[in-house]
Amino acid sequence: MTQPTGPAGPSSGATGSPMPPYSALARARDWWQARTDARAGLPSLEPGRPVGTPALEEYHQDFLARSHRERVRLDVEVAPLAQSRAALAARLPAAEHDLVRVRARLDAIPVLLEDGQLVVRRGGEADTPDDVVASRRAREHEATRRPLVDEAGRLHAQLTQMRVEYARLGSTIRACEVVGATRVRRLHAQVMRRISAYERHLVRRHPAGDRIGPALAAQHPVVPDWVVAVETTEQRADEPETSAPEPTIPSPTPPPSSRATTPQE
Repeated sequence: MTQPTGPAGPSSGATGSPMPPYSALARARDWWQARTDARAGLPSLEPGRPVGTPALEEYHQDFLARSHRERVRLDVEVAPLAQSRAALAARLPAAEHDLVRVRARLDAIPVLLEDGQLVVRRGGEADTPDDVVASRRAREHEATRRPLVDEAGRLHAQLTQMRVEYARLGSTIRACEVVGATRVRRLHAQVMRRISAYERHLVRRHPAGDRIGPALAAQHPVVPDWVVAVETTEQRADEPETSAPEPTIPSPTPPPSSRATTPQE
């Protein structure tokens, strides 16, 4: 069987690119912006005036842009793996059905012939010794059963390989998603660091600094839902299982013994 090609884990680009630095110049700019907004009375608690600040909106939109970029990066990286996994998922039921069908035919053929079947004589065997006749009947029976045994073994190995590849692709996709979610978490932590520096200076110089907290929190960026979903799935996967889960695809049983006992000629 040809294995779907794909990386064994997240690409180096998913983890190698650094986070945007929070330089001293950016920190000074945040402080200056906070003082400017405080002098302008932003955010305002008066009706009809802006309830937020342009700086917080800028931080929010910048985080959205970066998180969307990470999502696009993740989708591009995972798409080939997901396609290969979907192709395997479509082929697995057919492979399972083929194995069940061959095993059913194999089960209908006994491993050993009955004593009465071993002594059946064919044309020209009237004077042939009984042990030679039994040996011939056993070889004929083995020749009938052997192709089915080989086919069952081949299908069993193929199905096992497909199941292993299916699980490997799923594990790789989950690893890529965890890396993407971690990067978005780091981006969120970084933007919240900038927001904290900005708000710390803002509330110190704002006329109503002790009352603008709710207005500031309303503009804080929120981690995307897909990041939370990935983290929740990963946490559930790490939890110890209390009961054995039902397998998605039944595990095939190994083929029965491949050779009947043949009397020596």
